[in-house]
Amino acid sequence: MKSSSSIRKQLLGWLMIPIISLCFVSAVGTYFIAVQITTQAYDAALMESARELANRLAVTGGQVTLDLSPAALAVFKEDNIDKFYYAVIESNGRVIDGDADLIRSIQDRPLRKGRFQDRNVQKNRVRSAFFEAVLPGYPVRKVNVYAAETVLKRQALVNQILFAVVIPQVLLIALAALAVWLGISRGLAPLNAVREGIASRSQWNLLPVFEVDAPVEIRPLVDAIDDLLKRLNDDIEAQRRFVANAAHQLRTPLAGLKTQTELAMRQNNLTDLQHILKQVHRSADNVTRLVNQLLSLARLEPSNAQGKQVGTVDLNAVAKEATTDLVPYALNKKIDLGVEEADRKAIVRGDADSLRELVANLIDNAIRYTQPEGKVTVKVVADGDVRLLVEDDGPGIPTAERDKVFERFYRVLGNNVSGSGLGLAIVKEIAQAHRAEVSLLSGSDGKGTVAVVNFNATAV
Repeated sequence: MKSSSSIRKQLLGWLMIPIISLCFVSAVGTYFIAVQITTQAYDAALMESARELANRLAVTGGQVTLDLSPAALAVFKEDNIDKFYYAVIESNGRVIDGDADLIRSIQDRPLRKGRFQDRNVQKNRVRSAFFEAVLPGYPVRKVNVYAAETVLKRQALVNQILFAVVIPQVLLIALAALAVWLGISRGLAPLNAVREGIASRSQWNLLPVFEVDAPVEIRPLVDAIDDLLKRLNDDIEAQRRFVANAAHQLRTPLAGLKTQTELAMRQNNLTDLQHILKQVHRSADNVTRLVNQLLSLARLEPSNAQGKQVGTVDLNAVAKEATTDLVPYALNKKIDLGVEEADRKAIVRGDADSLRELVANLIDNAIRYTQPEGKVTVKVVADGDVRLLVEDDGPGIPTAERDKVFERFYRVLGNNVSGSGLGLAIVKEIAQAHRAEVSLLSGSDGKGTVAVVNFNATAV
């Protein structure tokens, strides 16, 4: 089973990743700014040293010399961190004075452009500054003055600036992560309350959880859970009533069958025995029909109806087939059963078997409650929407009872017709599954009953 990710971790990730990214960008930017500021400051100081060296140039006997006493040189080189190098070279290449290592580096790699250059001296990275000095009274003679130093102080200053910026940002990230974690935990507390409220219940307690004080953001979730629990509770209650009613409906005919078989076993007269067996056969037919209808209702439950093949069905063909199947039953009761198809195809979307059962139950119900020599007509109408009508000229159903007859096991009092009260309940279930509406109306001239099923037409 694939483990689901944590909402807390997702929220923490989505909040902290941008913060850390911004801090990283800030640290990189701070580093480059620190390098630039440090370079400018130290380069200015280094260039000033080169100018000081140029100020000590003099011409003695036609030769350019550097008047740099040991004390003055010590001032230049007095540094406990970085090493200072200098070189003074005439434009014609003659070396006037300087450190041999720097002179050798300059000769190996002359300065091509700019006043500053990074180079290596004694395997140390140094920063060099170049100043071209012009001797007073000798405008043609030019002297190149170089001042260089290692970059340890520069790197240390850059690191100090970087740490001064990054360390507070790291602490800020840690505090932000803690604040976000605590905020998320408190924000998700109502979800824990909902979870605990549901987990603490028994499987029989399906009352809504609306009493939980949930924030607006998760209120729809709580409402959806309440709606689900309500529908589940209603479905369970309906199932309980159905099982209780089914048990009651089956108990009576089965008890009658047992009584009749016991009576048959005590009979010696063949005529009386045949009469009892006819009663047994009739009771067995009623039980068979009741069981078949109960199975039909079970098949119509949503959990069992998901595998149904749904397609386009011509209601003309379904009505004709169901009517043909029930012609022998109608003839046995001396009832005129007929079907009137629509002038064009009456296409609906659904399951053909379920629709055939819907039509068959309406016809069976009409035949069952119509007196001998009566008439039952099945009619299909296709005039935009599709309608199925089953009309009889029987005693009819009182207006106050027309909604109740669709309930399971409900039967209109005052008639002697045998039945289980499930036929119209099955019709209603099938109609709802096909998003159709079923209703009962009075027949023509106020006589009999017309069962009407309205479907939405499907374009071919």
